[in-house]
Amino acid sequence: MFDRIKIAMSKGVWHALAVIIVMLLAGPEIMVSIELMAMVEVLGVSTFVLMYLSGIKLFFSKVWDKYKNFEKHSVFFFPTFPVFKKMPSLIVHSIPERTVVIGLLTFITVAMIIFYIQILI
Repeated sequence: MFDRIKIAMSKGVWHALAVIIVMLLAGPEIMVSIELMAMVEVLGVSTFVLMYLSGIKLFFSKVWDKYKNFEKHSVFFFPTFPVFKKMPSLIVHSIPERTVVIGLLTFITVAMIIFYIQILI
């Protein structure tokens, strides 16, 4: 007879019984702990992402300040969106002159080097 009870009371039954006893003893604190664990998971991820984004923003703010200092002799400003709606031709003034010229000269130089290498091959 004890063999049948022993077979019926397998490991799964003991685990289920333990869970039921813990839930009866803990009561509503189980749900509170589950909610707190979910909140910690969300806050952990958001804090991790915020930490990296703030570092990236700090890095690019220094780069942006150096770039604006490089372009300070050209007409380089970003008008607000309502100003763009009133006068769309202002987009010409938000094109950085020195950067475009350097980019164009770099493109021409690289293209000529590539064409010259292709001619030699």
